[in-house]
Amino acid sequence: MSNLDVRFSSFNASLNRSNQGDLIQDLSTYDNNQAKAVAEIIQRANPDVLLINEFDFDENGEAAKLFQDNYLSVSQNGATAIDFPYVYLAPSNTGIPSGFDLDNNGEVGGGNDAFGFGFFPGQFGMVLFSKHPIDTENIRTFQNFLWKDMPDALLPVDPVTGESWYSEEELAVFRLSSKSHWDIPININGETVHVLASHPTPPVFDGLEDRNGTRNHDEIRFWSDYITPGAGDYIYDDQGNFGGLLASDRFVIMGDQNADPFDGDSTDNAILQILDNPLVNTSVTPSSEGGVDASNRQGLNNLTHGGNPAFDTADFGEETLV
Repeated sequence: MSNLDVRFSSFNASLNRSNQGDLIQDLSTYDNNQAKAVAEIIQRANPDVLLINEFDFDENGEAAKLFQDNYLSVSQNGATAIDFPYVYLAPSNTGIPSGFDLDNNGEVGGGNDAFGFGFFPGQFGMVLFSKHPIDTENIRTFQNFLWKDMPDALLPVDPVTGESWYSEEELAVFRLSSKSHWDIPININGETVHVLASHPTPPVFDGLEDRNGTRNHDEIRFWSDYITPGAGDYIYDDQGNFGGLLASDRFVIMGDQNADPFDGDSTDNAILQILDNPLVNTSVTPSSEGGVDASNRQGLNNLTHGGNPAFDTADFGEETLV
């Protein structure tokens, strides 16, 4: 593989819809403007392995197939069509009812009381497209790993009472992953590379208890422990197997981590758990002229940001979220 250039790309494409099945309907035509724009970006980037975040999950993978056939396989605005013969998708915790009042607002139900925020199972899910074979027999998923089972988990505390934000009954079923965590081995020129895919919850949309910020922190920590021999011995997958990667395993961590090393609202420098891990190669950081241009044109909060705008991966509104 040392003689082969391979491009791994993560893309939060916001191909999510308000109602279950709407994405399938939108992708069943050739003229959905959002899907056309997303497909053109992918065609021009031409990745070999692509993780799309915020792509609604369906059991039969119909939306993923329609996106390939009707958009990726069709030239968009003169770009070269792209084909991914290998696809992986799996259920997401988003929209799955927990049966508990997780946001402590006195009512049970709604997006905030699901295992991951969402209004139907699989909303805001993930899908992996690959030009290289996926070793489906050795995929590991961690959708059901419980947050409480992480040693020294950063579980939220009620700022008024000083007690745990979540009851013992809630913690007995509360899953760490807001979507899922996947270890997907891919065969690239005879060598295995583990794609470690996730999409931690945004560290906002909560209160002083910081329940989303602490969860985001530990969702990111999960991968740092998983890649570090010995540190991930506590981790169990959905098949009941324990442990993380071996020291000799090669990996790429992919997905929208919802955390910035310099700016934003993440908790306890969450992303530095990965960036400062000596097993992670940060010698090449993707950059763009667009980030610099947007920062210069918009000003406002950009003027006080500590990070280099060339490394920005998204351009959101200027307001601070809580």
